[in-house]
Amino acid sequence: MLPNLITGLRLVLLVPLYLCLTQGDNPERWAALGLYLFAGLTDVIDGRMARSLGQTSLLGHALDRMADGLLTLVAVMGLLADGSMRDWAAAAGVIVIGRGFVVGGLETAYPGQLNITVSWMEKVKIALQFVGLSLLMAPWLPGFDAHAVGGWVFVACAAMTLVTLADYTWRAVRAAAATRA
Repeated sequence: MLPNLITGLRLVLLVPLYLCLTQGDNPERWAALGLYLFAGLTDVIDGRMARSLGQTSLLGHALDRMADGLLTLVAVMGLLADGSMRDWAAAAGVIVIGRGFVVGGLETAYPGQLNITVSWMEKVKIALQFVGLSLLMAPWLPGFDAHAVGGWVFVACAAMTLVTLADYTWRAVRAAAATRA
């Protein structure tokens, strides 16, 4: 129960995160960064808490996946809206968001057959995504172009996203072949 409430908190943070991102001034950008970092922390806490309390469930897993996807969507949309995410980083945003829809569709088409777990590739992708989006959210800092660095880190995330998507697509192809056999 408590882990699902923590996941729900992540969902509640989405509106203020978007509003802070689209304001564009330094105080709001610091607030956006703080909200994003706190939302990331809730993602770590809810899963660990559910496992330690023996409260894992299909509902909790679904809520967590939804909250993760919406957090990424809101962050990307807010950064696109305020102009912080442009060019290659914007294309990376489309790839990262699109992958979520594709993987969700594959899991729906082949429930329980894809064996999707948090692999080392997935962990690298998540880390690059979190760091890249955090740097893109960061307010302007003298002497450090966080947006440029964040944009390239997020592009690296998109590259890893394509690798993981290829892996999941291959699993779906094999599942489809096994279903027909």
